[in-house]
Amino acid sequence: MAALQTGVSDKHGFGIGLGGGAGATVSLRLPGHPMSEPDERLGRLLWNITSLAGLLCEAPIAMVSQLQGEFDCSERGALSLTAAVALDSGVDHRRQWWRFAGQSSVVCSTADYSLCETAVTTPDRITEIGDLHADSRCAGLAMMTLEPKVRFYAAIPLSDQHRELIGTLCVLDRVPRRLTQHQRDGLHLLAQQFMDQLEMHRDMQQLQRQTLTDPLTGVGNRRGFDRRLHEEWSRHVRSGSALSLLMIDVDKFKQYNDVYGHPAGDVILNLLCELLRMPLRASDFVARYGGDEFSVILPNTPHLGAQLVVERIQAMLAAAPWPHCDVTISVGIATLEPDEVCDFVTLLARADEAMYLCKRNRQEAEKRD
Repeated sequence: MAALQTGVSDKHGFGIGLGGGAGATVSLRLPGHPMSEPDERLGRLLWNITSLAGLLCEAPIAMVSQLQGEFDCSERGALSLTAAVALDSGVDHRRQWWRFAGQSSVVCSTADYSLCETAVTTPDRITEIGDLHADSRCAGLAMMTLEPKVRFYAAIPLSDQHRELIGTLCVLDRVPRRLTQHQRDGLHLLAQQFMDQLEMHRDMQQLQRQTLTDPLTGVGNRRGFDRRLHEEWSRHVRSGSALSLLMIDVDKFKQYNDVYGHPAGDVILNLLCELLRMPLRASDFVARYGGDEFSVILPNTPHLGAQLVVERIQAMLAAAPWPHCDVTISVGIATLEPDEVCDFVTLLARADEAMYLCKRNRQEAEKRD
């Protein structure tokens, strides 16, 4: 359960934010999904829409609920959700983004979904409940007795271009009231605008993913690797957490292509990538560095942890049913420990050097045999 606090209050004397600390007035607790952040573009869109909805309807609380589908289709968004589910198997895939007066950004957490689930049963029509306390359908609703202690609720369903209902745009208040016709019309237009912008946002994310993905194997490409390594190195510098990098080269891959052909070589690379991803966490990152070379970024992983990952990978490769002949790899490990300071180019050079040393040792061992 996440606690949302701040020292900024809205016109009803209620404060909400992401931090606690001095000056905090009231604590709001919304159960369910862990606190999470949408990507920057989606966050701005959610903020703009909820802010406009609140201003238009003169409501201190606005919220967008996601009841099905995905608002954020970026790889990082998907991985964040996967990681959250792994931490708590009871986490619901549905989400709600809340905006309270006085906030500087939306926050993602969940309250009761029953109102929104009811609202989507009436497409193209606003569900409006002037006083939740006077409506028998809302008896026992936690939002009335616990924070944010709402009395008024209005929501318009959100449907995509295929007319699939995916959520709601809501405004809430702590006092009984009604919307004007002007406000209802405006809320309809805002919902349409949000869905149009969301479709554009998802299209742009998809294009961005394509530019960062290797078309053959589906893992990250060199551009995606460079971007992710820089991000994780920056995180290491800020937090002091360990960062490990694996550089991987397929042994005798040129000979394999010469004997069995390039299509057979492509099959090997695809199978290798599937095996590389199996022992990894959602936060780890696999990329095709170039040709038959691959890299694995292991955030918050010391050298011993990276060695364990390599052992698991090697064991899986040894047991895999390779076509034609067994395939082996040479792996180099480089680690930035928590108290170590160097740039990510140096980390990459260390991993590359360790990989070539591994390859030379393997070749010398084969000659002795």
